[in-house]
Amino acid sequence: MNSWPGPENSWEGVDAYFTSANSEGTLIFWTLLCIALLVLVTALAARHESDTAKNTK
Repeated sequence: MNSWPGPENSWEGVDAYFTSANSEGTLIFWTLLCIALLVLVTALAARHESDTAKNTK
């Protein structure tokens, strides 16, 4: 069974699921969001390591 829109066994209409991929603003948003998450995780890991080092002296 073909669950994609458009004719059966065709890739026509597949872009209906990815319309936001055509938007440059969306790409920039997701890129900045991922970078922010990576920076946050790195900062939290560094804080945890610092606290652990202080507590084990």
